[in-house]
Amino acid sequence: MPYDKKLNQFQIAQTNKYNVFRCIVREGPINRAAIAKRVDLSIPTVMAIVDDLFEKKVIRSIGKGEFGVGKQPEILAVDPDRFFYIGVDIGRSALRIVVNNLAGAETVSMKEPTGDPFPEKEFISHVKKLMLRFVKKLKIDPERILGAGFAMPGLIGKGTGKVIVAPDFGWKDIPLQDWLQAGVPYPVLVKNSTQALAVNESAVFGADEIHTTLCVNLGYGIGAAIITGEEVYEGTGGISGELGHCVVDRDGPLCKCGNSGCLEALSSGEAIARQAQTIIAHHARSKIAELCRGNAAGINAKMVFDAAESGDGPALKIVNSAAENIGIGLSMAVNILDPDRVLLCGGLMRSGPWFLDLIKASMEEHLTAKTDRGLVLQAGAMDEYSTAKGAARVLMNSLWSRRALPV
Repeated sequence: MPYDKKLNQFQIAQTNKYNVFRCIVREGPINRAAIAKRVDLSIPTVMAIVDDLFEKKVIRSIGKGEFGVGKQPEILAVDPDRFFYIGVDIGRSALRIVVNNLAGAETVSMKEPTGDPFPEKEFISHVKKLMLRFVKKLKIDPERILGAGFAMPGLIGKGTGKVIVAPDFGWKDIPLQDWLQAGVPYPVLVKNSTQALAVNESAVFGADEIHTTLCVNLGYGIGAAIITGEEVYEGTGGISGELGHCVVDRDGPLCKCGNSGCLEALSSGEAIARQAQTIIAHHARSKIAELCRGNAAGINAKMVFDAAESGDGPALKIVNSAAENIGIGLSMAVNILDPDRVLLCGGLMRSGPWFLDLIKASMEEHLTAKTDRGLVLQAGAMDEYSTAKGAARVLMNSLWSRRALPV
C-alpha cells in the first residue's frame, strides 16, 4: 500500500476518533447509536472507537438508558477528572485563575491584585509562578494537565501570542506567549481577553452555528469580539473588535492609543473614575466624595454608580454620558455587523438593569437601520471568572482543532 494512502487512512481514523470523543464530551451522556447518528459513522466503527477511548480511560459508562422495551443501551460520558486545563485572566485590576476539567466545568479558582506590571519580564514571571504554585497545591499530575490559556487585554498577534500593544498595561512588543511558555511543561496559548470572554459567554448563552454574537466587555477598558457560530472572527491580524478605540467625540479627551475622543477614553471604568475625580474637586458635597471619604485618588467606577443610584447629580451626569456614548459605539458596530445578539459584559454591567436600559435607549436612537431585525441586547453572565474560563476554552478549542488531545 502506498505511503500516502496509509497516511490518509490514518488521518481519517484520527478524525473519526476525535469526532466521536468530542460528541461524548459535548453531548453526553449519550449511547453508541446516538453517537453514530450525530457523527455519521457506522455503529461498528463507533463501537471500536469507544472501546479505544475506554482503554485510554477518558470515557466511562454511567449505566443503562431507559428507552422503552428491549435491551437498554449503555450510556457513555466523559471521565471529567481524567484531564484538566487552566485559564488565566491577566486583568489590569486582578489576576484570576481557573482550572477546568475535561468536561469544561470549573473545579477551582483564585484571584489576587495585579499590582505593578513593570518590569514586564519580572511581572510575567510572577504570573507564571503564581499559576504553577496554584496548580501544584491541587496535587494534579502535570501529565494530566492539557495546557494553559492566558487572556490579555490589548492587541495580540495572531498565532504568536505577542502583545503588539496593551495600553492599560503600557506594554508594547512583548513576546508574552514565548515568555510564559518557558519552563512550563504543557502548551501555553495567549488570546485577547475580550475574545476569550466572548468564547465563554457565547458558550454560556448557547452558541448557534448560524447566528452572530457581538460581545462587548465594559470594564477597566472597553473591548469587543465577534462570534460567528462558535468561532471568533479575528480579522487578518487577529486584532478585530477594538470598539473601545472607535472615536465617538473628536473633541474628547486623549486616549492611551494616541487618538482623542475614543469610546474607552470617555466611558470605560477608568474614564468614569477619572471624571469623578475631577468633579468632586468642585462638588465637595457630592455622594461620590462621601463614598471615597474625600480621597479622590481612591475613587473607582463602582462608587460612581452607587452614588448615581442614590440620585447624586454629578454621578448621574457621568453615568448618563457614559451610557450615551456606549450606545453610540454599539450603534456603529450593529449597523456594520448586523448581529443577532449583543452581550454586554464586564464590571460596569454589575450596576444593574437600569444602566443596560440607558445604553439600549441610546443605541436604538442612533441605529440607522430601523428594520425589524430581532436584535437581542442583554447583559452577560456577570461571572467575574468568565474571561479566565474563556481562556481555558480557547486553549481547549485549539487542542481540538490541532488534534492534540491524548486520545
